[in-house]
Amino acid sequence: MPLIVYIFTLSAFALGLAEFVPIGLTDVIAQNLNVSVEHVGRAVTWYALGATFAAPVLTALTANWSRKRTMLTTMLVFTIGSLAAALATSISMMLIARFIAGLGHGLFLAVASSTAARLVGAKKAGSAVAVVFGGFTIAMAIGVPISTYLGGINTWRPVLGAIAAFGALGFLGLLLGMKEPPRNGEHAGSESVAQALKAIFHPTLLLAALVTVLGYAGSFTAYTFIAPLLTDVTQVSAATVSLFMLAYGVLAAIGNVIGGKITDRMGVNRASVIVISAIALVVLGMWLFASSAVAMGILVALLGLFSFASVPALQARLITIAERHAPHAHGVAAGLNIAGFNSGIALGSVLGGVTIGTVGIGYTGVTGAIVSTLGLALLLALIARSRAADFRTVAETRG
Repeated sequence: MPLIVYIFTLSAFALGLAEFVPIGLTDVIAQNLNVSVEHVGRAVTWYALGATFAAPVLTALTANWSRKRTMLTTMLVFTIGSLAAALATSISMMLIARFIAGLGHGLFLAVASSTAARLVGAKKAGSAVAVVFGGFTIAMAIGVPISTYLGGINTWRPVLGAIAAFGALGFLGLLLGMKEPPRNGEHAGSESVAQALKAIFHPTLLLAALVTVLGYAGSFTAYTFIAPLLTDVTQVSAATVSLFMLAYGVLAAIGNVIGGKITDRMGVNRASVIVISAIALVVLGMWLFASSAVAMGILVALLGLFSFASVPALQARLITIAERHAPHAHGVAAGLNIAGFNSGIALGSVLGGVTIGTVGIGYTGVTGAIVSTLGLALLLALIARSRAADFRTVAETRG
């Protein structure tokens, strides 16, 4: 794997901390700012919305920038937003800061994943994307549980401040260690910007990204509010929540690697079907067995495994589809899927909040299972349609 891919991994570590650390500190931040956990859940939503906007739109608008310039800019924006979130004195200030940080997140991952996939070729694209997101999952396996523990016994501000520090470290790593990857002339200039903007609205790419939205929304409908679910329903202590987060993070790291390997071995469609089906079953189990600490420990770990096994599978799937339908817009295709992941996180946090406000926190798993199943149904329909189109093409060629 090229060295540049591992440089991307270093920066992704900071992004992983920013995305998921607030989930483990929901109760702590809510108490400190004197707001409800549903309001703090919006900090996850707004970060995801920033990433959702940035991933496809800013990727398209920066299509004629050098990749190094783009990534340095994104890490600078991310670091400034993360520092502002750590210093926020109200939930409104935090939401704005989180949105700004999310802008850097979405654009960076879109560019990094598409660049990594193209450097190694289609046969190893899944593994390359998995390496990039490895920093993400290492953050979850190590950084998030430690942050949850420290925030629970002390305060959350130094924890969020540390995220900004890691962002600055990622910036320095890119500045000193990244060489500009070669670019083809066909992807340079204003024409590529126009092509990239057009690709954002390509119906085939949008439908493929919608699969990601629904699949991930099911996962994060349950996971965004996992801390209050564990304390209120499962009846574990706040300090013990960090152990569940540790299990989630460790299995997420393993799932990321497994997802890359099964994608390369089984193909993007079969791998995607498997992981989305598994997410739906796991979050349903979190509704059925929410009162059992042992069962929840297993289920939370499995949710981490399958949620992050889906990342290389779904990312490589959309890049593969782009090869066929929008060959001049690989970055935007990757950006659409990053937007899909973050839209799913945002939608999941909203649906989880609505579920809590209507029927109670214990039912977030039911809502999540329904949403992921919708994503699975759409995926199967798109696969069937693609196979039918291929069959017609072959028949016409032979005829």
